Amino acid sequence: MSKLGAFIKGKREQRNLSIRKLAETAGISHTEIKRIEDGVRRQPSPQVLRSIAVALNVQYEELMSVAGYLDTQEKSLVAAQATSTDDLTEDELAKVNEFIAFIKSQRK
Repeated sequence: MSKLGAFIKGKREQRNLSIRKLAETAGISHTEIKRIEDGVRRQPSPQVLRSIAVALNVQYEELMSVAGYLDTQEKSLVAAQATSTDDLTEDELAKVNEFIAFIKSQRK
């Protein structure tokens, strides 16, 4: 099991959710949740992680960090950027953060 898989499984179990219930709430397949938890799917897309974060009621940035998209310095950068974008809606800001994570993930 990967670090991400263990994190998601732990949060899911804390909330007494089955894999199927988490999948339903997140709007993704239960097979995808199972693959992530088992470590078969190592780096799901930021969109999938956002859906899981919302369904588990965890910070998106925390889940992105656990997934390896963000390190501590990058999390600080995202936070700093968020404070300078007060005129963006929450959805627009989320899309900006997803794009930043995607760009940085291409470095690997």
